[in-house]
Amino acid sequence: MMEFDTEVAKRLQQKLSSNLVISEIDLSRVKYVAGLDVSYSRDRGIAVVALLNYPHLELVEYVVVGGEVRVPYIPGLLAFREAPLLIKACELLDHEPDLLVVDGHGVTHPRKFGIASHVGVVLDKPSVGVAKSLLYGRVESLGGEKLIVVGDLVGGLVLNRGKKELYISIGHKVNLNNLRILSKTLFKQHELPEPTYLADKISKEVRTSATKR
Repeated sequence: MMEFDTEVAKRLQQKLSSNLVISEIDLSRVKYVAGLDVSYSRDRGIAVVALLNYPHLELVEYVVVGGEVRVPYIPGLLAFREAPLLIKACELLDHEPDLLVVDGHGVTHPRKFGIASHVGVVLDKPSVGVAKSLLYGRVESLGGEKLIVVGDLVGGLVLNRGKKELYISIGHKVNLNNLRILSKTLFKQHELPEPTYLADKISKEVRTSATKR
């Protein structure tokens, strides 16, 4: 692993966060949704972007990009470990995604700029984060909803999926109303949203295939 300066990375997040936009996307205009996830085989990352049509959530295409990962896992700085491979994979898609669904957090982050926000800002695409655990903020119950609050910002929702809870957050160019709709329309029979479920499934299949060679 390379020597990684966490303080420089945090300052970069704070700088990039000035480009973050929270606004409502017209979901009726969304044609393609991309799920982004990374699996690991030792020091190599296997990034997958699975592109699905929306709202039917059928797989249209996927891209796999592998590469050495030189940044260690540090909570709050996941983007520096995974975003380079994910961004490269997105750029290789034949179809342009209208919305990115990223395995990780968006504004529910110590500097309000998690990997979902990072990738969304860099690619200038609407994005949401979906994570299996809470990274930052507090959960408040209001009107039958569980909201994730960071400072004075309501940045996400807690979803009950089977026996698990998922944390869906604003990434870039979406708002809380969008999350409410997406929390109902991004899922099929799996606990994860269909885009990240398929990205995760494909990345693990590629990893298994590679280790058998």
